[in-house]
Amino acid sequence: MKTKILLLAALLFSGLAKPLAGPLEGDVQLTYPLTTKKLENIYIDARLYEYDPLLADAPATLVAHVELTGIHFSTTADSLVDIHFSAKRKPRMKYYITARTSIKKGGTLYFYINKFQKIFEGKDTDKIDVTMTPKLNTKKTKSDPVKVGGNDADGDEEKSGKIHGIHRAVEIEWEGTDGAEFALQKSSDLRNWETVDTLNGTGETASVFLRVSGRVQFWRLQPK
Repeated sequence: MKTKILLLAALLFSGLAKPLAGPLEGDVQLTYPLTTKKLENIYIDARLYEYDPLLADAPATLVAHVELTGIHFSTTADSLVDIHFSAKRKPRMKYYITARTSIKKGGTLYFYINKFQKIFEGKDTDKIDVTMTPKLNTKKTKSDPVKVGGNDADGDEEKSGKIHGIHRAVEIEWEGTDGAEFALQKSSDLRNWETVDTLNGTGETASVFLRVSGRVQFWRLQPK
Protein backbone atom coordinates (compact mmCIF):
# COMPACT_ATOMS: atom_id res chain seq x y z
CA MET A 1 0.00 0.00 0.00
CA LYS A 2 2.80 2.42 0.90
CA THR A 3 4.47 1.66 -2.44
CA LYS A 4 1.26 2.50 -4.32
CA ILE A 5 0.83 5.73 -2.37
CA LEU A 6 4.43 6.74 -3.05
CA LEU A 7 4.03 5.91 -6.75
CA LEU A 8 0.83 7.97 -6.99
CA ALA A 9 2.50 10.88 -5.20
CA ALA A 10 5.44 10.67 -7.58
CA LEU A 11 3.13 10.78 -10.59
CA LEU A 12 1.24 13.77 -9.22
CA PHE A 13 4.46 15.58 -8.45
CA SER A 14 5.81 14.93 -11.93
CA GLY A 15 2.61 16.37 -13.42
CA LEU A 16 2.84 19.47 -11.25
CA ALA A 17 6.48 19.87 -12.18
CA LYS A 18 5.53 20.49 -15.81
CA PRO A 19 5.09 24.11 -16.94
CA LEU A 20 1.55 25.32 -16.30
CA ALA A 21 1.51 27.76 -19.19
CA GLY A 22 3.54 28.43 -22.28
CA PRO A 23 3.38 29.82 -25.83
CA LEU A 24 1.38 27.95 -28.48
CA GLU A 25 2.34 28.17 -32.16
CA GLY A 26 0.24 26.33 -34.73
CA ASP A 27 0.26 26.15 -38.54
CA VAL A 28 -2.95 24.97 -40.19
CA GLN A 29 -3.21 24.21 -43.90
CA LEU A 30 -6.78 24.36 -45.20
CA THR A 31 -7.55 22.42 -48.39
CA TYR A 32 -10.48 23.72 -50.44
CA PRO A 33 -11.90 21.29 -53.05
CA LEU A 34 -12.34 22.72 -56.54
CA THR A 35 -15.92 23.89 -57.09
CA THR A 36 -17.98 24.36 -60.24
CA LYS A 37 -18.51 27.98 -59.18
CA LYS A 38 -15.73 30.51 -59.65
CA LEU A 39 -14.76 31.86 -56.23
CA GLU A 40 -13.12 35.29 -55.99
CA ASN A 41 -12.76 37.89 -53.22
CA ILE A 42 -13.49 35.22 -50.62
CA TYR A 43 -13.55 35.82 -46.86
CA ILE A 44 -12.08 33.29 -44.39
CA ASP A 45 -12.73 33.43 -40.64
CA ALA A 46 -10.43 31.07 -38.69
CA ARG A 47 -10.58 30.80 -34.90
CA LEU A 48 -8.76 29.02 -32.09
CA TYR A 49 -10.77 28.09 -29.00
CA GLU A 50 -9.83 26.67 -25.61
CA TYR A 51 -12.05 24.60 -23.34
CA ASP A 52 -11.83 22.77 -20.04
CA PRO A 53 -12.37 19.01 -20.68
CA LEU A 54 -13.45 18.55 -17.04
CA LEU A 55 -16.31 21.06 -17.31
CA ALA A 56 -18.80 19.68 -19.81
CA ASP A 57 -21.24 22.61 -19.57
CA ALA A 58 -18.68 25.42 -19.68
CA PRO A 59 -18.52 27.33 -22.99
CA ALA A 60 -15.33 27.42 -25.05
CA THR A 61 -13.32 30.65 -25.10
CA LEU A 62 -11.95 32.37 -28.20
CA VAL A 63 -8.18 32.88 -27.81
CA ALA A 64 -6.96 33.67 -31.34
CA HIS A 65 -8.66 34.94 -34.48
CA VAL A 66 -7.37 35.25 -38.06
CA GLU A 67 -9.30 36.81 -40.95
CA LEU A 68 -8.34 36.61 -44.62
CA THR A 69 -10.04 38.80 -47.20
CA GLY A 70 -9.92 39.12 -50.97
CA ILE A 71 -8.89 35.49 -51.56
CA HIS A 72 -9.09 34.18 -55.14
CA PHE A 73 -9.45 30.40 -55.29
CA SER A 74 -7.94 28.40 -58.15
CA THR A 75 -10.26 27.65 -61.08
CA THR A 76 -8.32 24.53 -62.14
CA ALA A 77 -7.23 22.79 -58.91
CA ASP A 78 -7.87 22.47 -55.20
CA SER A 79 -6.79 25.56 -53.25
CA LEU A 80 -4.51 25.61 -50.19
CA VAL A 81 -4.63 28.34 -47.54
CA ASP A 82 -2.15 28.63 -44.65
CA ILE A 83 -3.29 29.91 -41.27
CA HIS A 84 -1.03 30.61 -38.28
CA PHE A 85 -2.26 30.72 -34.69
CA SER A 86 -0.40 32.06 -31.66
CA ALA A 87 -1.67 31.89 -28.09
CA LYS A 88 -0.65 31.10 -24.53
CA ARG A 89 -1.43 27.71 -23.07
CA LYS A 90 -3.38 27.54 -19.82
CA PRO A 91 -3.28 24.69 -17.29
CA ARG A 92 -5.57 21.76 -18.09
CA MET A 93 -7.09 23.42 -21.16
CA LYS A 94 -7.66 21.73 -24.54
CA TYR A 95 -7.84 23.45 -27.93
CA TYR A 96 -9.73 23.23 -31.21
CA ILE A 97 -10.13 25.31 -34.37
CA THR A 98 -12.95 26.42 -36.64
CA ALA A 99 -12.78 27.92 -40.12
CA ARG A 100 -15.75 29.39 -41.97
CA THR A 101 -15.49 30.57 -45.56
CA SER A 102 -17.99 32.83 -47.30
CA ILE A 103 -18.38 35.40 -50.04
CA LYS A 104 -18.09 38.16 -47.42
CA LYS A 105 -18.14 38.62 -43.65
CA GLY A 106 -21.53 37.38 -42.44
CA GLY A 107 -22.42 36.28 -45.97
CA THR A 108 -23.42 32.95 -47.50
CA LEU A 109 -21.39 30.06 -46.09
CA TYR A 110 -19.34 28.19 -48.73
CA PHE A 111 -17.00 25.97 -46.68
CA TYR A 112 -16.64 24.86 -43.06
CA ILE A 113 -14.83 22.26 -40.91
CA ASN A 114 -17.24 19.37 -40.52
CA LYS A 115 -15.82 17.90 -37.30
CA PHE A 116 -14.41 18.73 -33.91
CA GLN A 117 -10.90 19.64 -35.06
CA LYS A 118 -8.47 19.43 -32.14
CA ILE A 119 -5.02 21.00 -32.12
CA PHE A 120 -2.09 21.18 -29.68
CA GLU A 121 -2.76 17.67 -28.37
CA GLY A 122 0.25 17.00 -26.14
CA LYS A 123 2.40 19.59 -27.93
CA ASP A 124 2.87 23.35 -27.91
CA THR A 125 3.96 23.57 -31.54
CA ASP A 126 1.65 21.87 -34.01
CA LYS A 127 1.08 21.58 -37.74
CA ILE A 128 -2.12 20.07 -39.13
CA ASP A 129 -3.86 19.69 -42.49
CA VAL A 130 -7.63 20.10 -42.71
CA THR A 131 -9.87 19.42 -45.70
CA MET A 132 -12.75 21.88 -45.79
CA THR A 133 -16.30 20.64 -46.32
CA PRO A 134 -18.02 22.43 -49.24
CA LYS A 135 -21.63 23.58 -49.47
CA LEU A 136 -21.16 24.06 -53.22
CA ASN A 137 -20.96 21.54 -56.05
CA THR A 138 -17.40 20.28 -56.58
CA LYS A 139 -15.54 18.75 -59.50
CA LYS A 140 -12.53 16.48 -59.74
CA THR A 141 -9.17 17.74 -60.89
CA LYS A 142 -5.91 16.09 -61.93
CA SER A 143 -3.86 19.21 -61.19
CA ASP A 144 -1.79 19.61 -58.03
CA PRO A 145 -3.29 21.82 -55.30
CA VAL A 146 -2.45 25.51 -55.58
CA LYS A 147 -1.51 27.70 -52.59
CA VAL A 148 -3.58 30.88 -52.40
CA GLY A 149 -4.06 33.61 -49.80
CA GLY A 150 -1.83 34.09 -46.76
CA ASN A 151 1.35 36.14 -46.72
CA ASP A 152 2.62 34.86 -50.06
CA ALA A 153 -0.30 35.81 -52.29
CA ASP A 154 -0.23 39.16 -54.08
CA GLY A 155 -3.21 41.36 -53.40
CA ASP A 156 -4.46 39.34 -50.44
CA GLU A 157 -4.71 40.90 -47.02
CA GLU A 158 -4.18 39.08 -43.74
CA LYS A 159 -5.52 40.47 -40.49
CA SER A 160 -4.43 39.11 -37.13
CA GLY A 161 -3.89 40.47 -33.66
CA LYS A 162 -2.96 39.73 -30.08
CA ILE A 163 -5.57 38.86 -27.50
CA HIS A 164 -6.00 41.66 -24.94
CA GLY A 165 -9.01 40.16 -23.18
CA ILE A 166 -11.03 36.96 -23.07
CA HIS A 167 -14.80 37.23 -23.17
CA ARG A 168 -17.71 34.90 -23.75
CA ALA A 169 -19.15 34.90 -27.25
CA VAL A 170 -22.20 33.49 -29.01
CA GLU A 171 -22.69 32.49 -32.65
CA ILE A 172 -26.15 33.33 -33.93
CA GLU A 173 -27.36 31.57 -37.07
CA TRP A 174 -30.22 33.32 -38.83
CA GLU A 175 -32.10 33.52 -42.12
CA GLY A 176 -33.92 36.48 -43.64
CA THR A 177 -35.68 37.45 -46.84
CA ASP A 178 -33.25 38.40 -49.59
CA GLY A 179 -32.70 42.17 -49.60
CA ALA A 180 -34.54 42.79 -46.32
CA GLU A 181 -32.86 44.60 -43.42
CA PHE A 182 -33.16 43.44 -39.82
CA ALA A 183 -32.17 44.73 -36.39
CA LEU A 184 -30.55 42.08 -34.21
CA GLN A 185 -31.56 42.83 -30.64
CA LYS A 186 -30.73 41.45 -27.19
CA SER A 187 -32.45 41.55 -23.82
CA SER A 188 -31.93 40.18 -20.34
CA ASP A 189 -35.57 40.47 -19.24
CA LEU A 190 -37.70 40.19 -22.45
CA ARG A 191 -38.92 43.75 -21.85
CA ASN A 192 -36.02 46.04 -22.65
CA TRP A 193 -34.33 45.41 -26.01
CA GLU A 194 -31.05 46.78 -27.33
CA THR A 195 -30.07 46.76 -31.01
CA VAL A 196 -26.56 45.34 -31.36
CA ASP A 197 -26.24 44.91 -35.13
CA THR A 198 -27.98 45.51 -38.45
CA LEU A 199 -28.19 42.48 -40.74
CA ASN A 200 -29.09 42.16 -44.40
CA GLY A 201 -31.02 39.08 -45.49
CA THR A 202 -29.82 36.90 -48.37
CA GLY A 203 -32.54 34.25 -48.34
CA GLU A 204 -30.04 31.74 -46.98
CA THR A 205 -28.69 30.83 -43.55
CA ALA A 206 -25.90 33.11 -42.27
CA SER A 207 -24.20 33.57 -38.91
CA VAL A 208 -22.72 36.30 -36.76
CA PHE A 209 -20.43 36.16 -33.70
CA LEU A 210 -21.20 38.51 -30.80
CA ARG A 211 -19.76 39.16 -27.35
CA VAL A 212 -22.15 38.39 -24.49
CA SER A 213 -22.30 39.24 -20.81
CA GLY A 214 -24.53 38.28 -17.91
CA ARG A 215 -26.15 34.95 -17.17
CA VAL A 216 -29.35 35.35 -19.21
CA GLN A 217 -29.49 36.66 -22.77
CA PHE A 218 -32.41 36.65 -25.19
CA TRP A 219 -32.14 37.46 -28.88
CA ARG A 220 -34.57 38.44 -31.64
CA LEU A 221 -34.69 39.77 -35.23
CA GLN A 222 -36.86 42.78 -35.97
CA PRO A 223 -37.57 43.90 -39.57
CA LYS A 224 -36.49 47.50 -40.21
